[in-house]
Amino acid sequence: MLIVIRSTLVVAMSLYLSIIFLPEVLHVNETVAKYLYILFVGLWFIKSNNRWWVNLVSLILGTVIGIFVFIALLEFTESI
Repeated sequence: MLIVIRSTLVVAMSLYLSIIFLPEVLHVNETVAKYLYILFVGLWFIKSNNRWWVNLVSLILGTVIGIFVFIALLEFTESI
């Protein structure tokens, strides 16, 4: 269970970095940020010695959590 949580947090944080931090703060192209996200998550799952279903669950949960954080941050910035 701890492995799923750790991998989920890695996916969610990399999604946050590729959607918000890299384009807005470091002025990286959005397409480049998207490919960096795919490359990082792919290398993370190739390097990990987890079972395939643990990686799949982590990918789905991390993406869902990352999207919820993205929507929450958009709502927060629009209200200011």
